[in-house]
Amino acid sequence: MKWIPAKLRIIRQEFRMTQLELAQASGLSQRDISQLENGRKEGLPKEFIHFLHTRGVDLNWLFADSTPAEANAVVFSGSVKKYATAEDQPLTALAQEEKPVGYRPAKQPVASVPATISMVDEAARQHYPARHADLAFCQDLPALTLALPEVAQGLFRGFQVPDAAMEPALLAHDWVIAHRELPTAPPESGTVCVVVTKSALHIRRVFGSGTNQRVLLLRADAGNEPETECPLTDIVELWSMRGRLSFQLTAAGQGSEQKTATLEASLQDLLSRVQRLEQGGKA
Repeated sequence: MKWIPAKLRIIRQEFRMTQLELAQASGLSQRDISQLENGRKEGLPKEFIHFLHTRGVDLNWLFADSTPAEANAVVFSGSVKKYATAEDQPLTALAQEEKPVGYRPAKQPVASVPATISMVDEAARQHYPARHADLAFCQDLPALTLALPEVAQGLFRGFQVPDAAMEPALLAHDWVIAHRELPTAPPESGTVCVVVTKSALHIRRVFGSGTNQRVLLLRADAGNEPETECPLTDIVELWSMRGRLSFQLTAAGQGSEQKTATLEASLQDLLSRVQRLEQGGKA
């Protein structure tokens, strides 16, 4: 199966992942990914095959010997179908934006396939700029499983919001669910992004600089925060916000204590009913 290494490189490139990032997402080592892509390692580990399947890769396409056009086609969901030569390109290719080569319609909704993403909490935030490429550090991050189609493709990560600088869009201690982007191809102006530099991690809206294309402007939603300039050469990771998780609790006080007591009482009543049903009695 000499064609598999080339297809693995295509898949990784369309996922917009480095070998280290693919290793972190799939549970393999960077050395394993490198050996698989260069044909020095025979056979695909079962966990890696499962990872590719959950990300939508058609395993029949992966293991089948392909024509040159099919082998070089873009295989990442959401990409326009491309071919190696103009002669191989059918007239309907441009209309098949959601049906790239190498993928087939899922038998079940994509939402039924959960994806596990790493979460960078407040404790890990201060170490993340220096250790973002440390495989052991990233593997120790808390993980969250989400059964959402939006996180089924590509590399996603969660980042905890440290303060109120992005209110009202994001509250302190919210979580930003973000997709990995290329620093050289930042998202459109005004997008909330997680910008990781060599020394800091920022959650801000990103804008292009009209006078300098090598600089991004970072702006907070709160009016008291100054705008900062961030050279592209300083950015080690760029993530665009795709979702938000909020776990805001009611302020402590008598009202919340009463709600907690009521909840505990309801839970105890439910457990009692279940026990009676198991014993053959009436609820």
